[in-house]
Amino acid sequence: MKRKVLLFVLVAFTCLNASVLNAQWEPTSFTQSSVWVLCQTENGNFIAANDLYPEMGGIYLSADEGNSWEKCVVSDHSYTSHLVQGQSVYLGGVDCNIAITHDNGETWANSNFKELLPGVSSDHSIYAMEYHNGRIYAAVLTFGVAYSDNDGVDWYLTDRESLLDVNDPEAGGQWCYNLRSYNDKLYNIGAYGIYEYDEIADLWTKLDDQMYGSSSVVVNDVMYISYNAAGLPSGIRYTTDFQTWEVMPIPDGASTSIRFLEYYNGAFIIGHVEEAIFYTLDHGETWIEYRDNFPKFSPVPGLDIYGVPMGVVMKDDKIFCGVFSGFEEIQGVYWAPLPEELLTTINQYSDPAQTVAYPNPAQDIVWLQLPAGKKMQGLVQIMDITGKIKHEQIILSGDNNKIAISTSNWASGAYFYILKTDEHVSSGKFIVE
Repeated sequence: MKRKVLLFVLVAFTCLNASVLNAQWEPTSFTQSSVWVLCQTENGNFIAANDLYPEMGGIYLSADEGNSWEKCVVSDHSYTSHLVQGQSVYLGGVDCNIAITHDNGETWANSNFKELLPGVSSDHSIYAMEYHNGRIYAAVLTFGVAYSDNDGVDWYLTDRESLLDVNDPEAGGQWCYNLRSYNDKLYNIGAYGIYEYDEIADLWTKLDDQMYGSSSVVVNDVMYISYNAAGLPSGIRYTTDFQTWEVMPIPDGASTSIRFLEYYNGAFIIGHVEEAIFYTLDHGETWIEYRDNFPKFSPVPGLDIYGVPMGVVMKDDKIFCGVFSGFEEIQGVYWAPLPEELLTTINQYSDPAQTVAYPNPAQDIVWLQLPAGKKMQGLVQIMDITGKIKHEQIILSGDNNKIAISTSNWASGAYFYILKTDEHVSSGKFIVE
């Protein structure tokens, strides 16, 4: 399949300008084949999709953090996407097949909407799924996007004509690699740009032209999108309105071939097609290499071919990763200790007391209401969407626990604040109009 050929271009190992921590990745007992999907259910079970092609793989369940896996009773297909919604999990695969569980992976059923898309075969995969306004959406690469409003029982096709590029019908929004619900809209992110869906009119509208979007994440009401192709102008972009874009730096020396982008407790995490795992705690200014013992094949000295990280799951003090590879010895599900910095971040943000900004949206002034009933000393910082500090203030709070900040000369847009004291960290976002 073309999707696999693209993942395995042999590249020489390059020395990256990034910090290094010893991740000490180790295999779980799931080592029998490549993993295209790894996810965690609401009750903490792990689900992995065994990506055998063309023989077709299966779905496996682990209730003990990967120590043991049980093959699920469900039709074997090559599954290539997933959606977790409460106790329900939906796995999308080839030939318009979807596996569905409503009890955290214990029992399964299959659904199929092939009749909506004549011409689909086992060569065509569902690469994107999303839950939006009561519907489950599934995108079949190069064909279109379908939805179900009754948990996958019945399926309907969204308008396909509006996904086709009028100048080149083969290069449009039907090439969807990611679907994201954001600010009450559904967005289609793929090989030929970004499209927004109008549910009432049943029409897709193209918003952005940058090619090869691979994944997305929403953090503090900001949409971050990663890109997966070498030689692109940027590997990670972010926006709040799809008109103004900023770029997050990626690891020095790394290509723009980013397989996935995740966010967890203050850290952005990327899975790179050629360079394994990195994370950043400062919005991309410094990336920390986290790939010691990550599965790799080294045919000659100086050439390390890492397995492709397909997604990560965090549980307690561990990080788990599904690994795809054409080499049998470097595929399966692996785990490593969660970086200590991320554990520290978890502890910092565990205080339920929060700082509140108002009015929101603000115009000439914004008030920060600090946690009530606490006398504290610390630091307040406010940053714009690029990470530039707009305001910094040492606080010595009294009974009022409230500070005023002038925003009259600030540009319209989103701003982020963080309050740091010896015992408390809280953060949030507000808008200036």
